[in-house]
Amino acid sequence: MASKNISIALILTINLVFFGFTMAQAPGPQAPICPRSLTQVQACGNGLTSIVGGLNILTPRQCCTLVAELDVSLASVCICDAIKLSLLNGTVEISVRLGQILRSCGVAPPEGFICA
Repeated sequence: MASKNISIALILTINLVFFGFTMAQAPGPQAPICPRSLTQVQACGNGLTSIVGGLNILTPRQCCTLVAELDVSLASVCICDAIKLSLLNGTVEISVRLGQILRSCGVAPPEGFICA
């Protein structure tokens, strides 16, 4: 009887240890989210009016204020959201436009960033 109790206690202890290891792992990286409000992103998107298959890059003032004082990756996410809002289901190459807008605001676009 005592050996049965010891066996059960050992199995429970091993289970608790392995359960603890699986729960102690850090969560994976999460996609960045634009910290600006939706109205700020919409103002930038409204400034990017569609012109015959392209975007009006000449007046990105709203977008430059949107990305002011942001990290490059967060700025890219915010501009990406604004482009998606202005195009809705457009077929313009978003990553090219993203780079143009960021460069016009004085921000170097990140390497390999994909607007998803």
